[in-house]
Amino acid sequence: MSIQEIEVTLEDLQSIDQDQVVSSCKKVIYYELETAFGNIKDSSAAKLLSASCSMHLKPENTKAPFSPKFIMQDRRGLIASDFPKVSLIALSDFCPFVKIPELKARIADISWVMKVGSIGHAYMAIEAYLESAKNLLDDGVSWIYPAERIERALRLSCMFRRDNQRPDLFENLSSFITSEVNTKKLDDSPFYALRLLSLSHECGVGGNDWILNVAEEIAQARFELGDTRTATNAWECALNSANSDRNKSKQQKIWREIANCHIKDAEIHGGGLIAAGCILKAIDALSKIPNTRQERLELYETMRDHQIESLHQLHEFSSPPQDISEIVHQAKTTVQGKDFFDMLFRLGVLVSRPTDINKLKDQAIDQMKNSFAWMFGGTHIDHEGITVATVPSGMGLSDNPDASAIWATMMKNIGIDHQLAVQGQIRPALDELMIQHHVSEYALESILKNNPFIPYGHECFFVKGIAFGLEGDFLSACHILIPQVENSLRYVARSQGEEPTTLHGDGTQERSGLKFLLDHPVIIEVLGQDIVGNIQAILIDKIYGDLRNQMSHGYMPAGHFFGVAPVFLWWLVLHIVMLPLGTHWKQNYKPENAANKAIKSDS
Repeated sequence: MSIQEIEVTLEDLQSIDQDQVVSSCKKVIYYELETAFGNIKDSSAAKLLSASCSMHLKPENTKAPFSPKFIMQDRRGLIASDFPKVSLIALSDFCPFVKIPELKARIADISWVMKVGSIGHAYMAIEAYLESAKNLLDDGVSWIYPAERIERALRLSCMFRRDNQRPDLFENLSSFITSEVNTKKLDDSPFYALRLLSLSHECGVGGNDWILNVAEEIAQARFELGDTRTATNAWECALNSANSDRNKSKQQKIWREIANCHIKDAEIHGGGLIAAGCILKAIDALSKIPNTRQERLELYETMRDHQIESLHQLHEFSSPPQDISEIVHQAKTTVQGKDFFDMLFRLGVLVSRPTDINKLKDQAIDQMKNSFAWMFGGTHIDHEGITVATVPSGMGLSDNPDASAIWATMMKNIGIDHQLAVQGQIRPALDELMIQHHVSEYALESILKNNPFIPYGHECFFVKGIAFGLEGDFLSACHILIPQVENSLRYVARSQGEEPTTLHGDGTQERSGLKFLLDHPVIIEVLGQDIVGNIQAILIDKIYGDLRNQMSHGYMPAGHFFGVAPVFLWWLVLHIVMLPLGTHWKQNYKPENAANKAIKSDS
């Protein structure tokens, strides 16, 4: 029975033993409640409540705070609008009788969003979200979950601050948030306090002076402990308040502190690509301060020294050969890790690998030696029957007379290789990760901060693009990430001392295009031939991928974004941004765990 066919009454919902449901949950959180309600047999009411708990909470989206559990090419998880009207009304009536704050917040919020409840349901949701957040904090779950509930409650309460509504809700939340920040600002992991501090700035909690002072206190404490990344986050939070006050002198002081954090971060890494990227960010920060030209020039020389050590840094990890009959099992085993970061790193680095371009070429040449079909040439058409590429018969371009035919064969083979990787490795490992973890953009943001592939100010694009891919929404992921890949290639060139622009005779400058960037020796040297070759095949090759052209001009139907090339591109971006974190992973996790030993013994 589908959710659209379920019709329940208030009496059906009241008949469920809520205490028994709570006792069967390890933590009273929505995905545990989904399972607990789902385990109740022969109950339409329990099935409806399980479906209500299946959606992910997206507190940053005020009007649509719930998203489907998964998105695939031909189906997706449930959303609130899928529920029949009679069931929504029953849920709305059931709210006052719900004893579980996590459940009460959810169905009251659904009732408010779907316009089947009154303004009172919004009030109930705010109070229940806050109570649920307090319970989760007491249970010691990850800070991300209570922070999400606090954010949703705060954004809702901002809508009802007028005197004739419920200003006390906002005031209560404000008091709770300021208390939490003041209590936990100097914790070993102040991410929770910083998240609440950022929300305070967005929603007008506490005032700019308080936010500025607390952020500075966190930044200075973390810098002294050598935690430069958290210090940078705190200074950026302080910068938001200084910008709001239009305090120029304070802004310049903070930019100086941010530059110091990046310089210290470079020293911690000792050299290489990450250190060079840190120095580049320091140069950018100092550019916001007058009379710092000499300092920036000196830092530029330091950056050039680090670049010498950056060559081939992105080739640190490789996967062992895989038995195709065991590839899915091995992918699921390989991705098993201690926490979300561990599993994400394994997904991006250990589960699969970019196709080896040299081997691909050798394979194409061997195939051509044993076949004469390539001698007759051919044409390649897209999904609409339009000819997008032709291969001349028996001769091609460049120094090799058969280069076009070789390349065409390589592109056919890379499609097969990517298909095996997506279906046998990436998809199974991704499913395994998503079974065990809920994706949080806050967690991704902390992982991707100061990444040498991501320019300052572009982190949000990569966070959202990777988050969409983790949730199976590769259509959204590709639309966000494809333009960013091109821009990041320019950033890589710039971090290596190259200027990826062309100066025209009339004095105007033009940024270098994707094809030029993918042929640039510095980019090939830093990222490696395999990564660059795979990007080229997927984004600009007419025979195989051509995603950049087809997406930019709107040629591709939506379903094609769930095919092999878009999924592999998403994984390739994850691969690139996770590789520089290899040293951190080695130092903080145990690569030689039981799963990896099992893989090695089977390979």
